[in-house]
Amino acid sequence: FMLAFVAAIARGRYGIATFLSAIVPMILVLETEWLWSPVSGLLPLEEDNIVGVFPGHVQGPTLVLCAHYDTATQFGDHITWARWMPIVGLAVALALALSLSGLWQRRWGRELPRMLRLSVAGFVLVPFGAMAVFFSAGPLVRTPSPGALDNGGSVAVLLRLAERLTLRPADAPTTVKLVFLAAEEERALGSWHYANMLREKQSVGVINLEIVGASDQLAYVLEEGFALRRYHPSDSLVDLVRKTAQKMWGQPLAARRLPGAMYTDGRSFLAQGIAAVTLMSVYEGGPRGLHSARDSRDRLLVPQLERTVELLAAIVASMDRDPLILRTR
Repeated sequence: FMLAFVAAIARGRYGIATFLSAIVPMILVLETEWLWSPVSGLLPLEEDNIVGVFPGHVQGPTLVLCAHYDTATQFGDHITWARWMPIVGLAVALALALSLSGLWQRRWGRELPRMLRLSVAGFVLVPFGAMAVFFSAGPLVRTPSPGALDNGGSVAVLLRLAERLTLRPADAPTTVKLVFLAAEEERALGSWHYANMLREKQSVGVINLEIVGASDQLAYVLEEGFALRRYHPSDSLVDLVRKTAQKMWGQPLAARRLPGAMYTDGRSFLAQGIAAVTLMSVYEGGPRGLHSARDSRDRLLVPQLERTVELLAAIVASMDRDPLILRTR
């Protein structure tokens, strides 16, 4: 679209340029804010969520413990992207202003100087080209990311927890679902699809794991969401997690904001009205080097993974003792 915009500006086709510069932000909002796929859906790729169920009473609560199992190989990371995103917004605004200025000048029988048109159009193209390199060129030329922090450690926690859950009594009241989510790296589409399936169910809570094992301290995410929509975690789940941590470790979990342009699968559940909270390792500024060969197993702190398993097992036990502890509606 932006290459077509530059070509239209170079030829003085301001009407076409205006249309293109207006439709690009609309597509970006549809794709990233509302998770529709008018462009990316033209090349569909199917991935699967994997769900393991430890059934409880039919009328009992359901606790979903989830982590995404996919990773990506790209140039840059969430800190790099956060620096470029405002420039993308500025570029879109300049593209629209240039197109409308050209139409206005032509109405009065004048033309914008060609050098001005090409200079502004070139600037507009730069951030879109940079983002294309960040997201698309990595898999072609870089060593694949092992995905240890993002998000192998969290997946390992759920697999270890599965061993614990097999020891629960057969009449345990809480249904526990271990969900390994696909497509988190593609706008969190896997969790969005799964959350849509949960939306009508009652007494459901979701604990999402992200970058667990990156440090020796665990926290819950204070706020997450989209560019135009922000959500806070469920009060009842935050209370349950904090009290369980207080009982086990002598102090409650701290609250932390997501660094940079990072998002998690937690936003999919919160946006659809499902009680949820995301747990992640505390790391000032966020761990760097994700989506690259630097995201290797030696960066994982295994004791922290085991501590997280213990915490989740204790949360399940608390819900089994008091099924009404999860107030989600």
